[in-house]
Amino acid sequence: MGSQTLPSGPMQTLIFLDLEATGLPFSQPRVTELCLLAIHRCALESPPTRQGPPPTVPLPPRVVDKLSLCVAPGKACSPAASEITGLSTAMLAAHGRQHFNADLANMLQAFLQRQPQPWCLVAHNGNRYDFPLLQAELAFLGLTSALDGAFCVDSIAALKALEKAGSPSEHGERKSYSLSSIYTRLYGQAPPDSHTAEGDVLALLSICQWRPQALLKWVDAHAKPFSTVQPMYGVLASAKTIPRQYAAVTSAPLTTARDSSPSSGNSRRPNAFPPKEGPGPPPRESLLAPLSLLAFLTLALATLYGLFLATPE
Repeated sequence: MGSQTLPSGPMQTLIFLDLEATGLPFSQPRVTELCLLAIHRCALESPPTRQGPPPTVPLPPRVVDKLSLCVAPGKACSPAASEITGLSTAMLAAHGRQHFNADLANMLQAFLQRQPQPWCLVAHNGNRYDFPLLQAELAFLGLTSALDGAFCVDSIAALKALEKAGSPSEHGERKSYSLSSIYTRLYGQAPPDSHTAEGDVLALLSICQWRPQALLKWVDAHAKPFSTVQPMYGVLASAKTIPRQYAAVTSAPLTTARDSSPSSGNSRRPNAFPPKEGPGPPPRESLLAPLSLLAFLTLALATLYGLFLATPE
């Protein structure tokens, strides 16, 4: 699936990603919320210096791009997922949220294209959840190549490596590597707004600011193409397997304003279908014979009637 190309140089943009969904992988979940936060590597290479005592939790960089959306999943959320995320299918429908459609895929692609390349998606437990789930959503639309230019890393693998390198004596010690556990271990407090996509993205950014230079070095060495990620579950992009709202866009590739512009050289009107052959009106010749016979019979009856009147009683 897609290119196996390695990055041509150091990652220039880190895009912290988090997805909330209807449930766990075995239930074939659908996305209910997503957040992407993009920063340039220079924000981690040279963090801003501030006067006074440093805050316990590092402040986020001043220059960030952020995309945060709620999504109608098209299926029911599990009770556990609704309790954790605070989202339900009924709530999302009541607020008029749209499905994960081609417009959203275009939005993700456009968000990446605004960032300096190469891009690297960073998600906590991304290899087992966020990346395969995102690929499954794109597969529903037949758009698995939409983010082929991106790379990705799982922050759990990165933070495990950094912790072991920083504390060799703790090698082999069993620890929890949940986002909340790592945040609490580093900063002595629970992360705010857990299990919201934006809250988890900001918590992940704070964790990655713990040893930023070491993190960048690890990311540059271990980033893999996003195109190598398999969808979380098998998906068939067709009107039979996806909601009706998706059916109009599943067979079409991602479009841009340039592609759909009336002045574009690629814009073509569909060929008109030839007129369908039908029975049509009957030919004139086929009506003459019945009319002639009718006229002859009328004349014969009139003649007989005249003879009857002329005959004496």
